[in-house]
Amino acid sequence: MTLQLKFLALTLALLALQQLVASTFPEAFRPDLLLILALALGLRHAATRSLLGAFALGFVVDLLSGAPVGTYALLRGTACAATRLADRTLYLRAPLPWGVYSAAYQGVDFVLLGAISAFLLPQTGGDWTRLVAQAPGAMIATGLAAIPLAALLQRWSLVPAPGASASLLASGRPHE
Repeated sequence: MTLQLKFLALTLALLALQQLVASTFPEAFRPDLLLILALALGLRHAATRSLLGAFALGFVVDLLSGAPVGTYALLRGTACAATRLADRTLYLRAPLPWGVYSAAYQGVDFVLLGAISAFLLPQTGGDWTRLVAQAPGAMIATGLAAIPLAALLQRWSLVPAPGASASLLASGRPHE
C-alpha cells in the first residue's frame, strides 16, 4: 500500500474514531486524535507534502465541525510546522517525549483556537471560559492517546521510528 493510501486510510479511521470519542467521552476529557496526526506529520521527511496533508486534514475538520472555513486548516498546518521545528531541538520520536509534547501542544492549540475565535467571531469573545475548562483534561487525554498512536504511525512507516535520524532524507542524504 502506498504512503498516500495509508495516510488516507488512517485519516478516515481517525475521523470515525474521533466521532466515537466525541459521543462517548465528556467534552473536558476528549483527546484530539486528528491533532495528534497533524503533529506526527511534522516528523516526516517530506516537509511540503506533510504540511499540505495537515492543512487538508484541518480543512476536513472545518467542514465537519461547522467552524469558519480555514480555522482548523490553519491550526493543523501550524501544528505540523511547529512539530517540524521542535523536532530539530527535542527528541520527539520516543513515546514519553511524544506524549508530553502532544499534551503541551494541545494547550497551545486551545490558546490559538481562542485567539482565532476572538478575531473571527468577536461577538463570542473567543469563548475563553469553555476553552479554559476543557484544556487540562483534554491535554492529558491527548497526551495519553498520542503514545499508542505514535506506535501505529511508526509501524505503518508514516513517521520515522525512534533511533531514525531526523537529519536524513528518505534517500539517505544528509539534510541541508
